Amino acid sequence: ETFLGCAAAGAVFVPYNWRWAAAELAYGTNLTRPKVVLVAKGSVDDFQAVLDSGQLAEVPIVKREGQEYEQILIPGGAPDVRVTLEDPLTILFTGGTTGRSKGVVLSHRAGVNNGLAEIIDMGYGQRHGTKGQPTGLNATPFFHSASLLCVFMNHYITGGKNVMLSAFDEELFGDIVEREKVTSTFIIPNMIRRLVNAGTFDRPTFKESFQQLHTGGGLLRMPDKEAVFARMPDVQMHFRYGLTEAGPMVSRLHHRDIMRPELDGSIGHEYTLTEVQIQDDNGEELGPDELGEICVRGPSVMSEYFDNPKETEATMRNGWLHTGDLAVRTAEGYLFFRDRAKDMIKTGGENVYASEIEQLLYAHPAVMECGVLGVKSEKWDEEVRAVVALRPGMEANEAELKGYIGEHLARYKIPKVFMFLEPGEMPVNPSGKIVKARLREITGWVDD
Repeated sequence: ETFLGCAAAGAVFVPYNWRWAAAELAYGTNLTRPKVVLVAKGSVDDFQAVLDSGQLAEVPIVKREGQEYEQILIPGGAPDVRVTLEDPLTILFTGGTTGRSKGVVLSHRAGVNNGLAEIIDMGYGQRHGTKGQPTGLNATPFFHSASLLCVFMNHYITGGKNVMLSAFDEELFGDIVEREKVTSTFIIPNMIRRLVNAGTFDRPTFKESFQQLHTGGGLLRMPDKEAVFARMPDVQMHFRYGLTEAGPMVSRLHHRDIMRPELDGSIGHEYTLTEVQIQDDNGEELGPDELGEICVRGPSVMSEYFDNPKETEATMRNGWLHTGDLAVRTAEGYLFFRDRAKDMIKTGGENVYASEIEQLLYAHPAVMECGVLGVKSEKWDEEVRAVVALRPGMEANEAELKGYIGEHLARYKIPKVFMFLEPGEMPVNPSGKIVKARLREITGWVDD
């Protein structure tokens, strides 16, 4: 309601992360300087604490959910306001897995084109077969670009139905799919694993409506995919890669390719309305199987980082969005994500990419979640260490996992230390991605 109202009125929709601490909420409010803040019932005390703290440079008008909010609703259709495609539609904050979040400005053109790309390329939001009205389940928060621009937007544009899940819960997820006859959703691999373990996909009536499972934002390897298809053999599964700055979608691995062994771990081809190059440090395009940075251009890419020209200039160069993500492209055009450039580990004079080890660990049948870190070492500069959460009911120890990795990768890539956590102990952000800064705090691998 507020998103569409802001869009129609020519205002900018800025959803704050409801999990932010007071200092983060004050930072986000001071950065974007809103004229009006609409506060949901569950966040009234949190925002009042920020107001009372005196940290805000400008105090906005505050309307709380309930009577205050209802009084500002005006009937009669959209206001007579001219909105162009280049006007800002929303400011979404980056995930903040590596540092302080930045505000990503996405235009109306970006929002519409991302929705069209999803509809054209993925059929996302369209009717498939005879299972009823397309109904999307928004299982991640609206401050997450995948939910706002990839689930909600597509179903809205195509006249489908949207259902909102306020917080992810396996039992509630299953109940809503059955009650609302949900046909598709986007959830991250962590959520898929939780649903498999909870038996949600085994419900007899779950599959009566459910058709499409879209996923991304993490690693999904063959054991996870096999577990899904064992329970829902007729479901369409699509894996996609993107980032908020790209608006957000960049590439997709279609259902027809999802179980091809040679493409396990691939992030697929770029969307029709998106251009991708793998570039070297000088901005030159690289050839097949050469490792470089994923660079993106197209109508969905961000306009800028809000009030941050320095970071904007560093990220947008020569018309290309430089993602900071490393990948290779095969001769057939399939992209394989390797790692965040910042997550490269330098050990004993060699470069090790954390994601390469994580991808391999996720292919082990006993591994449910994992994170690989570089930790300071006098002997190696950095040494490779791994944190692992095992699937319920399965066992694997450090020696077994070291041997498993050693069968596939060079010895210097084998983590020297493993730590085991319970699945619920792995620190994730609201988008479900493992936060490595928190992982370092939990393990104590900060000043080694």
